[in-house]
Amino acid sequence: MTTKDKVIRFSLHFLTWLITWVVLRYSSIPSLTKDNLAVVWHASTVVFIQSVIVFYLLGYVVFPRFLYQKRVLGLIVCLAVLFQLIYSSNVYEFKYLASISDGSLDGKPLYVSRLWNDFLKVNEWNAWLTDFKLAYINYAWSLFFVTPILAIKVMRDTITIRTQNLRLERDRLQLEKNNLDLQSQSLELQRDNLNLELSFLKSQINPHFLFNTLNAVYAKTADLDESAAELVLRLSNLMRYSLYESNRDKVILSKEIDYIESYIDLEKARFGEKVTITYQLEGDPDRYVISPLLLISFVENAFKHGVSKSLEHAFVNIKIVLEDSTLFFSIENSTPATLIVDGKKTLDEIGGFGLQNTTKRLKLLYPERHNFSVEKRSGTFHIDLQIDLTSAPVPQITATI
Repeated sequence: MTTKDKVIRFSLHFLTWLITWVVLRYSSIPSLTKDNLAVVWHASTVVFIQSVIVFYLLGYVVFPRFLYQKRVLGLIVCLAVLFQLIYSSNVYEFKYLASISDGSLDGKPLYVSRLWNDFLKVNEWNAWLTDFKLAYINYAWSLFFVTPILAIKVMRDTITIRTQNLRLERDRLQLEKNNLDLQSQSLELQRDNLNLELSFLKSQINPHFLFNTLNAVYAKTADLDESAAELVLRLSNLMRYSLYESNRDKVILSKEIDYIESYIDLEKARFGEKVTITYQLEGDPDRYVISPLLLISFVENAFKHGVSKSLEHAFVNIKIVLEDSTLFFSIENSTPATLIVDGKKTLDEIGGFGLQNTTKRLKLLYPERHNFSVEKRSGTFHIDLQIDLTSAPVPQITATI
């Protein structure tokens, strides 16, 4: 709270109590008691002090702790205790006022004498609990003026609390919205980056002219060298898949596996007896679909970082198993004991861009639907992948009548 706010609050409180004192001293108490000046001054002072105490005790202690927190039992106990204290103080106050009062006017007892003799003097200390009239007189004498002041404060406090709660709720919702926007933007950026990386990768390995050239080479070598023509055909299949299938969101799993098999055959021809390759396929890959070019990076990684960098005999073991809709893919390859590229590189650095890219794609394309693990040992590099696949759409057959 600023100094200006404090000054305004003090001024409002001072003005409120000044008005209350003027009304008590010069209007309410004189017209009610119709007694001498000593009675008017003493009664006005006591009621004014009671009003101030009740206002600050309830408004700044009891209500914030009990009323605003909806602690009803505590609030009732506090109000009962406070009312009892006021009642007890009024007993002593009217006993004193009766001693200095004029007593009666024209044979009729004045207010102070009548209230003392007829009610307060003859009743016990807790009589207000059973005598409604006595409780009302006690309230009207001591709490009548402070009640509207308290009511104004309670309304202001309630409005302030609700405004603060609404502001906090608005800030919370805005924060959640900002967090969701940031998460959405982050996912979109990751997806865009992966699409750019994938497009760049495909643009490097599948230019259109190369596909046409391979067909021409195959036609020239088919009659001269059957094994060479077979390799050209395999390479042509790779290019055809990259050009016409990989742009789709999903492809039949069997096409992805054909792509891998063609790649394996090319690597067999490339490395010859330097590498031992075992390949195993179990299940029906025609029944499921998968995101294209998802598994090939693992195979490429095995040959690029394992076989090609090894000076000794190497191996690559690939296993693809389908159980219901779950794909189990594992690949293990040998690695050199000490891998050196451009002066420095160790076993921990095996993997590269392709493996990182595929890991990101798995998180985006199969969230909560895949398990992926990499195990690096001295001499071997092992990858295990498990994906929950989607069934391939059943082709519709149109009957001709």
